[in-house]
Amino acid sequence: MARKYYTLLERCPEAHTWSPQFGDYDRNVVVEEGQSMRDSVGFTVPKGTKFKIICTTAKQADVDAAVAALNS
Repeated sequence: MARKYYTLLERCPEAHTWSPQFGDYDRNVVVEEGQSMRDSVGFTVPKGTKFKIICTTAKQADVDAAVAALNS
């Protein structure tokens, strides 16, 4: 079985679509990065930005497919 890969997604209010921002095999590392980005909302990250963590394999095609499914 493939190793789990966690990807932090961001949805800016202007874009209305999810986009990958950061990924790692360790979910705690991704959670920490997400918290850092949440702390930046209103400064370097636009207000109203939402974040989500997804789990896939590390294959880019799998990450892309999961993001595409969220955006459809």
